[in-house]
This record gives sequence, C-alpha cells and structure tokens, in this order.
Amino acid sequence: MHAWYVVVVLMLANTVSFIDRLILSLLVTPIKMELQLSDTQVSLLQGLAFALFYCVAGLALGRLADRTSRKWIVTAGIATWCVMTTLSGTARHYWQLFLYRFGVGIGEGTLSPSAYSLIASYFPRERLSLAIGVYSLGITAGIGLAYLGGGAAIHWVATQGAIVLPGLPALEGWRLVFALVGLLGLPVAVLMLFVREPPRPPGERKANVREVLAHYRREAGRYTCVMFGYGATSITIYAVMTWTPTFYLRHYGATITQAATILGVMALAGGLSGTWLGGLLADRLEQRGDPLAKLRVLYWGAMGLLLPAVLAPFMPTLTGSALVLALTFFFGAACTGPAGAFVQSITPPSMRAQFGAIYLLALTLVGATFGPLLTALFTDYVFRDEALLGYSLSAVGLVGNGLALWLLRRAYRAGATALQTARQAPT
Repeated sequence: MHAWYVVVVLMLANTVSFIDRLILSLLVTPIKMELQLSDTQVSLLQGLAFALFYCVAGLALGRLADRTSRKWIVTAGIATWCVMTTLSGTARHYWQLFLYRFGVGIGEGTLSPSAYSLIASYFPRERLSLAIGVYSLGITAGIGLAYLGGGAAIHWVATQGAIVLPGLPALEGWRLVFALVGLLGLPVAVLMLFVREPPRPPGERKANVREVLAHYRREAGRYTCVMFGYGATSITIYAVMTWTPTFYLRHYGATITQAATILGVMALAGGLSGTWLGGLLADRLEQRGDPLAKLRVLYWGAMGLLLPAVLAPFMPTLTGSALVLALTFFFGAACTGPAGAFVQSITPPSMRAQFGAIYLLALTLVGATFGPLLTALFTDYVFRDEALLGYSLSAVGLVGNGLALWLLRRAYRAGATALQTARQAPT
C-alpha cells in the first residue's frame, strides 16, 4: 500500500508542477498588454526560460538523487517552485519575470528524475508502465486543473481589488493569480514528509559519470530514439498547452474563462483516459509475453496523435475544435507511461535518477522549448499575422509528429534487434 501512496503523492506533486508551469498560458493577453511583449517573447517565458534551467537542474539533481535521499530532494523542490511562482506576481518588467520562470524550472527539475527512480524502486518491471502512468496522470490532471482552476481564479480576481498577502506587496489581476497558484503546492510538500525512502539494492555501488556515459553508448540506439521520439510528440502537446487558450480568444472570440473551462474538461477527459489506458495496455501486453510492448504502445500513441493535432485548429466551431483536441490529449497522454517505463526498464538501478534526468532533458528541451517557440515563430515570421495562429499550431503538429513517428519506428527496430541479439547470445 505504501508504494501506491508514494505514487499518488508524486502524482499530486506532478499535478501542482503543471499548474504552476501552465498558468502563464491563460495570462498571455494581460501580460502582453502590460509589459508590451511580442508572441515570441511570451514563448520564451513559456518555454526556454523554464525548460533550460529545468533541464540543467534535472541533470545535476538526478546524479544527486542516485546518491542521496530522493524524498528530501523532491520536498525542497516543491517549496522552491511554489515560492518562485508566487514571486512571479511581483515582476515589474520582462527580465524579472524571465528570472522567476527559470526559478520555477529549477524547482520542478527536482521532481521527475527522483520520482521515476522512486517508483522503479517500488514496482517490478511488468507493473512499471501502469505505476509511471498513474504518476503521469499528474500531467494531464495538472493541465486540466490549470485551465479550470486558472480560469476560475482569473474570473474571481477580476471582481476583486488589490489584495495584500503576507510578505508581498498589494497584488491584483494576473499578478494575484500567480501568487495564489504558487501557494497551492505547499500542502503536497507536507505529504512528501510521510514518504519512506526505499532501501538501495544490497551492495549497490554508486555509478560515476563515466559508467553512465558508457551505458548510454551501449544502448544509444534505443535511448536516443525513444527520448527524442517522445520528445518530438511533446512538441505538439506543449504547443497546444501554451497557445490554444490564446488561439481560442483570437479565432473563436472566446473569453479567457470559456477557453480555460473547455480546455480543462478536454484535457481531463482525454488525458486521464489516455494515460491510464496507455500504461495498462503496455503492462497487459508485456505480461502476455510481448517484450516490445512499451515501444509498440508508444508508437501507436504517436501515430494516433498526428491527425487530431493537424486538424483541431481548422474545425469550424469551438466545440468541434475542443472535441478533436480531446483526441490530441488522449493519444499524447497514452505515450507517457510506456516511454518513461521503457527508459527505466533498460537502466541499472544505480543510474535510474540520472537517466530519468537525461530523459527529461530530451523531452523538455525538445518539447517545452520548441513547441511554444516554433508556434510563435510561425506566427510572427512565416504567416506574419496573429489571426493565423491556428495555421501555426497545425504546422507544428505536422512537423513534430512526423519526426516523432520516424524516430519511434527506429526505436522499435532497435528494440527488436537488441532482443534478437540477447536471444542468440550463449547462455
């Protein structure tokens, strides 16, 4: 039972992290107006400012997590990103907000490398996809709650004047939303205190950097194609998460609250079901004797993601776009459990947090950076019209998912080759 307690608490932390990460996507219009920013500058706040330091922190803390307490690393990280999100509400110019965003990235960089390692320590290989899938439910729950809760918060603060919170100046509007959202994660940090750090395997020696690199080189074909292939699918997901609220405002004339509510419901319906079914299917196939189950389900998810991602921006009505977008969330979420579980399943226990960090480096640098940025670059420099944001979203979906399918097909072939080699090896 404690193993599932750990998964649920980590899932809650993942949920809060995505709420803090995505709340900016609902505040693009007021922040642009007050700070006088372009779409490209906003995309850097949504992507690079967060992703760069998220990855740097993840690599350093992944190595630390393979040597010390993962529980305390995650607890400190939650407190850090909550404080930085709250402080974002006090920013008075672009670069100050940029610095707070990379502070959020540093805090959130503590979570997934340690979480993947903790979960892999509690669950056997054949049950790992579902366990990591449940942890990954926090992503889609965070997306949905960021939209639903964020929309409600925006509506509420619009009816309030300036409010003074302890230790902060008077805040209102988008600034108050940041401050309130930042406080949400602190109870999860308290729940982390009750997580038990699992014992390391008997006689386990801490892997050094040379050994980690040597293992990566031995498995480079599978690691690289899975990490960057899944990262390419996340280009679409991050583009959708960060720019669809603004697209709904510009194209369909929705209010922020309407866009947030619709997106929140679609993210929860599509994302939660996709995450659960993707992890469950991969585990069931593996339990029935399919050693390539994780790679198979990952490829199927990427294939299913392509068409909805391209078509959603061209639906004639807001309702039609939202329904197609639910399929985007479903197939994107179905990839999360198999991808993370596959990386952990081919990694020695002494290196799991470090490979979790490398996995997130590929995923975040590719997805969280290029998803928002490419969409903005298409809008600002290719189509040269903010009203054509939907064309940008569709183009990014086509490019990202086309690359993902090519890479994940190569990953499947590399996995089949490795399996055949292992079977032919003398015993």
